[in-house]
Amino acid sequence: MIKYFAFILTAIGFLLALVSVAQAQGEGAIHGIVLAQADRSALPGAAIRLEGPPISGALTAVAGEDGHFGFQRLIPGEYTLVVARAEFVEERTRFTLKPREVKNITLELSLRPVQETVVVSASMEDVAATYSPSSTVVQTHSLEALPLAQRNSLPDVIVAAAPGMIRGHDDFVHVRGQEIALNTFINGVSFWENAHAMFSVGLSPDVIQSVNVMTGGFPAEYGNRFGGVLDIVTKSGFSMNNDGALTLGFGTALRHNASIEYGGHTEKAAFYLFSSAFESARFLSPPDPRSIHNTGRGARSFAQFDFAASPNNFLKLVLMGDGTNFEIPKTALDAVLRPNLNSFQRTRSQSLIFSWDHVHSNDLLLHTAFYQKWSRSRLLPNDDPLGAQADAERTLGTFGLKSDLTRFVGRHTLKGGADLVLLRPDERVSYLSQPWIDYTHLIGSGHVHFRGPNRGPVVFQQQKTGGQISLYLQDKVQLSRGLTADIGLRYDRYSLAISDFHFSPRLNLAYEFRSGTVLHGSYNHYFVPPPIENVLLNSAGLTSLISEIGQPLPALRPVVENQFELGVTQPIARLLRVGLTGYYRISNDAPHTVLFPDSRVYAYANFDKGKAYGLELKMEMPTIPALGLSGYLNYALGRVWFYNPVTAGFTTEAEHITAANRFLAPMDQTHTLTSGFTYRHRRSGLWASMALEYGSGTPAGHGVGDHEQEAGESDHSHGGSEETALRVPQHFTQNLTLGWDLLSRGEQPRLGLQFNIENLTDNVYKVAQESVFSPGQFYIPRLFSGSVKIRF
Repeated sequence: MIKYFAFILTAIGFLLALVSVAQAQGEGAIHGIVLAQADRSALPGAAIRLEGPPISGALTAVAGEDGHFGFQRLIPGEYTLVVARAEFVEERTRFTLKPREVKNITLELSLRPVQETVVVSASMEDVAATYSPSSTVVQTHSLEALPLAQRNSLPDVIVAAAPGMIRGHDDFVHVRGQEIALNTFINGVSFWENAHAMFSVGLSPDVIQSVNVMTGGFPAEYGNRFGGVLDIVTKSGFSMNNDGALTLGFGTALRHNASIEYGGHTEKAAFYLFSSAFESARFLSPPDPRSIHNTGRGARSFAQFDFAASPNNFLKLVLMGDGTNFEIPKTALDAVLRPNLNSFQRTRSQSLIFSWDHVHSNDLLLHTAFYQKWSRSRLLPNDDPLGAQADAERTLGTFGLKSDLTRFVGRHTLKGGADLVLLRPDERVSYLSQPWIDYTHLIGSGHVHFRGPNRGPVVFQQQKTGGQISLYLQDKVQLSRGLTADIGLRYDRYSLAISDFHFSPRLNLAYEFRSGTVLHGSYNHYFVPPPIENVLLNSAGLTSLISEIGQPLPALRPVVENQFELGVTQPIARLLRVGLTGYYRISNDAPHTVLFPDSRVYAYANFDKGKAYGLELKMEMPTIPALGLSGYLNYALGRVWFYNPVTAGFTTEAEHITAANRFLAPMDQTHTLTSGFTYRHRRSGLWASMALEYGSGTPAGHGVGDHEQEAGESDHSHGGSEETALRVPQHFTQNLTLGWDLLSRGEQPRLGLQFNIENLTDNVYKVAQESVFSPGQFYIPRLFSGSVKIRF
């Protein structure tokens, strides 16, 4: 592995030597060329003006001798590009710049008719985007409208952002049937830890300036996980004017929050600081409607420093430090029979991203980042004589270097890069199941015999160094006025518990008709490394210690997937945009989590195959200024299958190793709907929003559709077929938020008040059905909360 790192480091050094001067790709950039429509000749001297809410005033540029122009380091958001030249019709183009997106725009001006002064032509989008129609851009003002307690968890914030997102076991959010979803890119850097609370502290949504939630149509630069990619741009002091905000929140179930942020800038430098603390008596989804032993507390800190070393060189330093302490919830029966079954978990993390953006010209952009992270998760054992004794600790050291070069050539946007990451997991587990086995005899429940020598504890400890090398090359090209293609190839070389390499081709197409209708199509091939959580334990063959299995399974394998997607988007009267998408994904060695019995020690198993397909509808209504209304609706119709046998990793259910059938996956939910609307009264500052969520229910028991009982297994219900499979009941919930923005200072109110009622009808539904080795989980009851935000 070291020789591969040395080779790539040498290549990057050579690349940097070639590009000795550069200008930055910052958060986003626009490159364009102005042509005459009649003969497609360049129009030098054309005046270009960029306007939009993300910038104060307007940015201006003049087309060069070849007609080219550019704007760098742009904050994501809505923009209007105005182009004017003597004797030509002025043209206005409206578009949305997504996080870290580089737009390549070709503008064709027509001659002004005789005796006509000014003609303005407008279009919603300049070039058809090749992202999935189901993808969504979420801005900071949308995040701030959510209940403050909900913003403690990034998955809770994102679950309603796009179609196909399903609440699952252990507070997971599953996207299009993916067990390992939500891959966060923070300013272009991806860390490997799972974003869910049981695995890591996660990023605070309050530091997000903009996030592109992508579920398909991925360019080659994206790797590692593909359920839902969250491409995040964090807040910068360049968008603040030496101001800040203090936010305090209070709520039932001990859901209290406090945060403070401050930022500012000079002409060349900027800083942004954030810190928060939170607590909740319903930290995780509990196994009973009533939350027992479920209090958690946490703190997060974030700092970003930006420095313009020269007009062509920009430096950015991001520092993050986070931690949580929380209890593992238990059932009401446990509270009576096992009163000392009180387990705790602690998570800590520290991260650093140092990046250099460099612009050689309007046609050549370079971005390089060094990133580092240290994280630790510690599960503390309980002392109940009838509970499994689990003492587990895992730490992960991450060191990485990522660099990419973007080149504009005519209608082509070429991008190539390399991402090198060094991973150092250190895992330690001591697990004693005999007290739990004694408990199952007491209550007459089933169990497996997962024990060490002489009925003692299972003990595992290992440390290893490995990593991954990734190379990618992609070309986004406007083939004609309406046809855009994003073609790419990615190479990944992974080596940790196992070694493997893979080439992943990507093809994303979009065609925009003059009416505004856009057709989308894509084929994406994915290589997904094994989950980093307990990656060494998952590959240690511990199934040999389970008497019912008695043999080791191979090391956990990477997942190879093929996803096909076809969709259409249609604007309706510039007030509504509707997208319809169909997808089909097949996975080899599909992973799923497995719990050590009666504990929260997580492992993973590879099933032989996974399959997911469905139809998604997405509707967006931007704010109508005259009415103050905005809204959205997401609907997904889906089906997810897993195929036996389990071929690698760890499992406690022996029947999955010998079976050769398919069954409905635990995250299979036929119908999922999320919707919401917001009303704002501009003059008074009053506003209100309502969020709705419906789910038809996930499979019960094993989550099996056509699972067959094994010989000698006692009779129990699995459901006989896809149509008759037992499911948890359907659910429908509503959240109401009322707000009042007071003492406005320009566009920013100095005081903001917010009151929230979550789960208005008090529908404490079952999120996931209990199985032999994992408890069921329930949604929150009706909860009240309020917050006050003071800007200074």
